[in-house]
Amino acid sequence: MPAVAMAIVASAKHLAERALPLLAALAVGAAFWVPASDVARGFFPAPLDDVYIHFDFARSLGSGHPFEWIPGQGYSSGETSPLYAIVLAIGWLVGFRGRLLGIWAAIVAILSIASLVRSTRKLVAPCPWWIAGGAALVPLAFGVVDWALVSGMEVALFVAALARTLLALDRTTSKATGGPTREALQWRLGLWGAVIVLLRPEAAILVALHATIAARASGTRSAFLALSRSAIPGAFATLLVLGVNELATGDPRSAGALLKLFSSQPFLSDVDRARAFVENLVTFWMKVIRGELAFTPRLLFILPFLALGALFTRRPVAVAAILGALAWTLLVSWNGNAPHHNFRYYAPALVLLAIGAAITIGAIARRKKLASLALLGAALGVALPTMPAQIRHFRSAAKNIRDQHVEVGARIARLPEGTRVLLGDAGAIPYVSERPAIDALGLGGYRRMPFVRAALHGEVATVELIERLPPEERPTHLALYPNWFRILTDRFGHEVDRVTITNNIICGGPTKAIYRADWSALEREHVVESGTVDEIDVADVVSEEEHGYVAPLPHGGWTTFEILEDRSGAKRFDGGRIVPHGATESFLVRATGPLRLRMRVDDSARKIVVRTDRGEQELLLDPVRPGTWREATATIDLGTASRITLEARDGAYKDYHVWIERAATDAATTSTRNTAASP
Repeated sequence: MPAVAMAIVASAKHLAERALPLLAALAVGAAFWVPASDVARGFFPAPLDDVYIHFDFARSLGSGHPFEWIPGQGYSSGETSPLYAIVLAIGWLVGFRGRLLGIWAAIVAILSIASLVRSTRKLVAPCPWWIAGGAALVPLAFGVVDWALVSGMEVALFVAALARTLLALDRTTSKATGGPTREALQWRLGLWGAVIVLLRPEAAILVALHATIAARASGTRSAFLALSRSAIPGAFATLLVLGVNELATGDPRSAGALLKLFSSQPFLSDVDRARAFVENLVTFWMKVIRGELAFTPRLLFILPFLALGALFTRRPVAVAAILGALAWTLLVSWNGNAPHHNFRYYAPALVLLAIGAAITIGAIARRKKLASLALLGAALGVALPTMPAQIRHFRSAAKNIRDQHVEVGARIARLPEGTRVLLGDAGAIPYVSERPAIDALGLGGYRRMPFVRAALHGEVATVELIERLPPEERPTHLALYPNWFRILTDRFGHEVDRVTITNNIICGGPTKAIYRADWSALEREHVVESGTVDEIDVADVVSEEEHGYVAPLPHGGWTTFEILEDRSGAKRFDGGRIVPHGATESFLVRATGPLRLRMRVDDSARKIVVRTDRGEQELLLDPVRPGTWREATATIDLGTASRITLEARDGAYKDYHVWIERAATDAATTSTRNTAASP
């Protein structure tokens, strides 16, 4: 009987160890998805529109258009988690299409959460199995983390791979004998580093940290070779993504990095960036650390102290978890979107912190089981009461996405064939409508057009890019927030429909409207005046890049526009930049010798000085004629240096366009213009 009883206990233990991770994952998924299922109304309860961005890329990949946001529109660097898109595409290929792709995302999330629990349990061991199993649940105790894990984003798959990376690091730095060689373990660690980099580009900093720790633990072997084996795969994956981005788009950075990182924001000074970075850290502390790690701030110390306690175990993996959490927090705080999306960017840092706390609990359990059990109860008890609020938030956010983004997509799907839509949310609308689209924010790519770079400079720069498109490729409709895109919606759209939601907590605004687009003011002047050798379309980021244009950033250079009569009497749009008093703008021209500079300016311009390598002079301003474009001219002489600098004096001016003409045409053109300007 004792032998039978022991066998039964052993079988029960084995079953519990195997079943616990999956049961925990199913419980977390059910806790969030079941309450939100009714508001999703047949769709996956996605609390973020970004979930559908992954779905868009997965659909394109499954349809034979790898890493295109919409099939046929060209490569896009907007998918910052290419490996997750591949995993979702597998589901698409086996039949999880349309709405069913959300079910596949849920399956991936459940398996990933279960893998996270299993890996955490192994990191906690050796200790009593029931304590290891309980400690492995600590990463799931935070409602804000679980929100991100079951959202449909790549977070669940990423933290599962991250936990496996920590396991590989633990084995690499262990002094245990037998099994694979240390060199083989270092390569395995490096391969997991490549996996996490392909799931989140920020993981490159974790790869560097893990490789450094592996090198320090290499013993008498070469630390350099250990560092190389542990880092090369991750570095190669990073360089591969950067290289493909460079070849396909002309910029190695992803669209998300360009759009969201403080370093990419043209109108922020270094002081502004530092202030915004600190504000993100303070917001994370106040709303997440104080609000989510414990149901009362008086018990806040429990989890951080438990996590820091892991450092006293002298296990390199504990150092990796704690330093990784710190490094991740600092890095993602450089992202302007970090405090949004319910702090999903910070979820990996909280998971690393929880793994550190679990390691401490396991270490104490090897000596004092009751003490570790008490600490485990405290760790779970202080965080779990915050879960219901996150479940309610998830349900409300999923309702917002379903009622606004998905609904707008469904309405656009009912528009006539040939509809092309300009939108500011690159996820659900194109996925549900299955219509060609252009993303005004640039996360979706369109034929190498730098829409993300234009978006950084404002709506005017976006319109300038649309002007570059052939008329048949311009959007026929707009699906935009009127509070985000006032210029586009007021001046280039006629509203035909709108969707308004109540209790908005996640969308960019309560109302998203659908407009019929009117681009008639964008038709370019087809007649090029005789003698024109170059022109710079100010606020057009393509033209500016071609001419090495330097705007008076960050405290100037704001984009602006007008729609006025041109020389033919037609109403024409043109975008420009504001040059404040005392500031300068400059650009390169492809000509030398005597030239005539002609530029479009605003009616309030008073004095503009042009400087070249031959000296400086004042531009001659046309008289103001209300409703028509005003011009300023000067005859200049360029030597070997081809950069022209313009300076605002006696007040600011707005520069919309610059033409460079041969000076030989100056007399005739000036006479024609002066005659037209006479009363």
